[in-house]
Amino acid sequence: MSIQQRRLEKGWSQEELARHAGLSTRTIQRIESGQRAGLESLKCLAAVFETSISELMQEMTMADKKTEGGAVQPMINKIEREAIDFAQSLLSGPKKGKTDTLSRIEREAIAYAKSLLKKFQT
Repeated sequence: MSIQQRRLEKGWSQEELARHAGLSTRTIQRIESGQRAGLESLKCLAAVFETSISELMQEMTMADKKTEGGAVQPMINKIEREAIDFAQSLLSGPKKGKTDTLSRIEREAIAYAKSLLKKFQT
């Protein structure tokens, strides 16, 4: 749950949350817009929402992984799985009858890295 969601659950405006937390309204606006909160701000917000700083940090990290179009995390998980599968295939060693394995592996690794970059650049 985001800071904004927590605030709205209490029925508070940004100004009211700022007053309860002892922060400026601008700080609340920055945090809710996705900017990182400082440790002191997190302490104040954790106290107001009766939760831990680590819980708030975890929630903010999860919020960072989302975009307007949906979650980025499933795409990252898929790419991570592909990278792990690729690395495992490299570690399993060369196929019988294959020569020049290292240069083939290097070419495959470069091509794979380029494909990953294209996925993240679009």
